[in-house]
Amino acid sequence: MNLRFIAASITVLTLSLTAAFAADDNPIKKSMVYAHKAPKGEKKISDKILDGTASDEEVKKTLELYKAVGDTKPPKGDAAAFKEKFGKLVAAAEEVAAKKDGAVAHYKEAVNCKACHSEFKGK
Repeated sequence: MNLRFIAASITVLTLSLTAAFAADDNPIKKSMVYAHKAPKGEKKISDKILDGTASDEEVKKTLELYKAVGDTKPPKGDAAAFKEKFGKLVAAAEEVAAKKDGAVAHYKEAVNCKACHSEFKGK
């Protein structure tokens, strides 16, 4: 009886870990969690970029994660439209990283969460 419980526990643990690692391989999710979510009481990286308080390291990592999305297929919607819209976000983040004039305004325009989520986000 104990062996069945142990075997079942190992199976459940293995499936849980597999699901967790699979989510970590999703570049869209990685970039969104890093740049657009924050622990309670902390400011999101995207908000820090908008108000000019993001560190160079935070901007660099955000840009790297955005670029990693590359040719990732969105959960729903047209892949070409997603690539175009997300490409604007990458370009704006590149401008922010290069500290170009008007970069924050371009980032603010490109970071329209609702526009992407309503068109491309799954469940």
